[in-house]
Amino acid sequence: MKIIRPYRFRTWLILLLFATSLFTFLVVGSVILLVKIPQISNAHQASITKAVSEISDRVETVLNFLEADLDLVGHALSHLPHDEIQHAISHPSKGRFDAFYLVHKNGELAAAYIRDESETRWYELAGLDLSQNMLFQEASLSNDAVWSDRYLSVVSGHVTEAVAMRISDNGDVIIGELSIRNQINLDHSFASSQSISFSVLDSNGEIIADSDPESLKQTFLPQVSALIQNDHQQSIVRHVTINDIEYDIASKFSNILGWHFTARISTGRHNPEISSLIEIVIACFGGSLIIGLIMVPFWARAMVSPLNGIVEHASRTARGVTLPPRKKGAVLEFNRLLADLDRLATAVRIRQQELGRLNDGLEMRVRERTAELEHINSELSSTVQALNLTQDELVQSEKMAALGRLVAGIAHELNTPLGNGRMAVSTLSDQNAEFTRLLEQGLRKSDLNDYLAQVQNLTTMIERNIMRAGDLVSSFKQVAVDRTSSHRRKFSIAEVIDEIILTLTPSLKNRPIRIQKHVDADITLDSFPGEFGQIITNLVDNALIHAFDADTPGTVSIHASPAPDRDDAILLEIRDDGRGMEQDVLDHIFDPFFTTRMGTGGTGLGLSITANAVSSLLGGTICATSTPGQGTCFRVICPLVAPAHANKA
Repeated sequence: MKIIRPYRFRTWLILLLFATSLFTFLVVGSVILLVKIPQISNAHQASITKAVSEISDRVETVLNFLEADLDLVGHALSHLPHDEIQHAISHPSKGRFDAFYLVHKNGELAAAYIRDESETRWYELAGLDLSQNMLFQEASLSNDAVWSDRYLSVVSGHVTEAVAMRISDNGDVIIGELSIRNQINLDHSFASSQSISFSVLDSNGEIIADSDPESLKQTFLPQVSALIQNDHQQSIVRHVTINDIEYDIASKFSNILGWHFTARISTGRHNPEISSLIEIVIACFGGSLIIGLIMVPFWARAMVSPLNGIVEHASRTARGVTLPPRKKGAVLEFNRLLADLDRLATAVRIRQQELGRLNDGLEMRVRERTAELEHINSELSSTVQALNLTQDELVQSEKMAALGRLVAGIAHELNTPLGNGRMAVSTLSDQNAEFTRLLEQGLRKSDLNDYLAQVQNLTTMIERNIMRAGDLVSSFKQVAVDRTSSHRRKFSIAEVIDEIILTLTPSLKNRPIRIQKHVDADITLDSFPGEFGQIITNLVDNALIHAFDADTPGTVSIHASPAPDRDDAILLEIRDDGRGMEQDVLDHIFDPFFTTRMGTGGTGLGLSITANAVSSLLGGTICATSTPGQGTCFRVICPLVAPAHANKA
C-alpha cells in the first residue's frame, strides 16, 4: 500500500486555504465568462443585424441622389441638337461621375466625357458600338435606374461601377461611371460599436466598398459570397473565419441595387469586449493569487500557534506527566479539545489502575480456558476420527451395494444362456431315445441323416450358450476383482469399457436406452481399473436413474480420447440426451448426500464417491455441464499414469 507523505499542519492549512481561494476564483471567473461571453455575442449579433439595415438604407439614399444628378444631365442632353451634345458635356460643372456617356437606342455611342482624358479621346469614342453591353440592355428595358456590378469599362478602361437610365422615349440611354468607394464613406460611425465593419458586394461577391479594405484578403470573397448568395429575403447572422479570425456576419440584399450589404464583427478572443473581459478576469485572478500568497501564511500561523500548544500538552499527558490546566484561548473548539484532553488523562489513569487489577485475574482465567480448550480439542479429534471411519464405511457400503446390483444383473443375464443350454441338452436326450427306438426297429438312411443334423444343431447351440455364459462369468470376475481389490495395473481403456458395458446390459433389458462407445483402442493406463470402472458405472447409472423416465428412449455415449493440450492425460466423457439439470442442482451434484430423489432410493453418495475417486486416487479432475431439456455431459481428465498411492486391500 502506498504511504502518503505526511506534512506539517501549517503546510496543509496553507495549501488548503490557497487551494480554496484559487478554486473559488476559478469557479467564479469561469461562471462570469460563461455568462457574459454569450451575452456579448448575442448583443453583437443584434448590433450587426441592425447596422446592416441602416447601412443599406443610407447607401441607397446616397445613390438615389446620384441617380437624380444623372437624370438631370440626361434630360438636359435630350433637348439639345445632336451636333451640340458632345460640346455640351465637354465642360461639365463639378460632378461625382468619373465618366458618363450617351448611347443611342441602337447601341451607338453618341457622346462621352471621361475625367482626366483629352477631348481627342472623347471624339475618338464616338460611334463605339455598345449594343452588347449588359448594362445598356437592362437600362433600355427598364423604367428605373439600373446599377451594374463591378466591371472593366470599355469606355474609360477602368474597373468601376456604373448606373444607367433611359432618358427619352426614343430609347436613348445615359450611363454614368463612378467609384462607389469614393462616393460612400464606409466607416465605423454607421454602427453603435466601433468593432463593426461593413462591406458592399456586388451580385458576384466582389467587394465594391469596405470599411477596412486593408484587413481583407481575396480568401474573404468566396467565403462571404457563398454565405450570402441566398440571403435575399431577410438578414441572417452567420459564422465565418477570415484570415484565421472568426467573425459573425449579417447580410442584407438590396433589391434596388442588386448588391449585398454586410456587417461583421469579430468573435471569441479577437473581439475587443470579450478580450477585455478575459483580461479583467485574468488580472483579478492574478491579483487574488498574489494576495492569497501574502495573506495565507499569516492566517495559517494564527491557526497553528494554539494548536501546537495543544499538541505539546497532549504529548506530555501521553508520557504520564501531570500538567496544570492550560489557559483558554480565542478558539472555542480548541478550548473544548483541551478540556477533553484533561478529562481523557484522568480517565486513562483510572483505567490503568483498573487494568492492573483485571490483569491479575485474567491470567487465572486464561489458564482455566486453556485447560478447557485442550479437553474440547481432544473430544473433537475423536469425533473427526469417528466421522472419517463412518465416511469410509459409507463409501464401502455404496461400492458393495453397486457390486450387489451388478451380481443380480449378471445372475439374471446368465439365466438365459444356461436355460437355452439346458433346453438343448433335454432335446438332445430325447433325440437319442428316439434314435435308439428307430435303431431297434430298423434304421433308415434318412432317419440317420435327420438325427445327425439335429445333433449338430443342438451341439452348436449348447456350445454358443456355454461360451456366452463363460464370457459373462469372465467379465464379472474381472470387474468384481477390480472393484473389491483396487490393485494397480496396466490396462486397456477399451477392454475395461467393454466389460463395463457387458455388465450393464442386464439393467437395460427392458428399457429403450442405447449405450454407444467411441474409444481409441490404443490407449493404455497405468492406474486402478476397479476405480476407473466404478467411475464409468456410477456416471452411467446416474444417467439411467436421473436423465430418463422408465419408458423414455435415449442414448448414453461413452467417449475416451487423448486430452486436448496434454500428452500425459486422457479425456473421458459420459454424455446423455436426457432431461438435463437446472443450474442450482448442477452446482451441488458432487456434494455428499445431495440427491434429487431423497426418500425414493437415492443416497446422494454416487457422484461424491466418483469425484473423490477421480481426484484422490486417479489424480484427475471432473466437471459437469448441463442444459435443461438438452442432456448432461460429465468430463473426466485423468493422467495416463496415476499418482503413487498405496494399493487398497
